[in-house]
Amino acid sequence: MAFGALRSIIRPVSRILSPASHLSPPAKTFATALPPELRHLFSPILRNLPWIPPCNAFHSLTDTRFPKRRPVDKPRRKRASLKPPGPYAWVKCVPGEPIHPNQPNEGSKKRRNEKKRIKQHRSFVMSEKRKRKAQVQEAKRKKIMKRVERKMAAVARDRAWAERLRELKQIEEEKKSAMA
Repeated sequence: MAFGALRSIIRPVSRILSPASHLSPPAKTFATALPPELRHLFSPILRNLPWIPPCNAFHSLTDTRFPKRRPVDKPRRKRASLKPPGPYAWVKCVPGEPIHPNQPNEGSKKRRNEKKRIKQHRSFVMSEKRKRKAQVQEAKRKKIMKRVERKMAAVARDRAWAERLRELKQIEEEKKSAMA
C-alpha cells in the first residue's frame, strides 16, 4: 500500500531528473501552465524549488481505468435455467413389481452417505449434550445437599455449644451455692 504512494512520488522526480527526457515530449510544468504575464512573478520561486512535479504527475491517483469491484448486498444469480428440472436421480420402478430396498421410491440418492453421517454426528452431539446436562444436574444436587448438611451441622454445633454453656453455668452456680 505504501509502495504505490512512494511510486507516485518517485516517478515524477525521476522524469524530471532523467537524462533521456529529450526523447519524450516536454512535460507541462507549473511555470509553463501559467499565462505569460504571471510567469515573471513565480519565476524566482520556481527556480528555488526544483522538486515541484509536472502537472501530469498525479495521473495515477485519479486513474479510473480499473475501478475496484464494489461489494453487493446479495449474491450474483446462478444460471438456474441450465439445470434440468426434476430430481437428481430417477428411481427405476416398474408398475406392479415390488420396489427393491436398494432403490427407494422417495428422496435422492445424492449425498446419501453424507446426510447419514450428518445425522449420526448430530445425534451423537445431542446425546453428549444430554449426558453433560445430567452430570451438571447431579453435581448441582450434590452441591446443594452438601450445603444443607453444612448448615445443619452448624446449627447442631450452635445448639451443642448453647447446651454446654448452660451446663457450665449450672456447675458454676452449684459451686457458688456450695461455697456459701
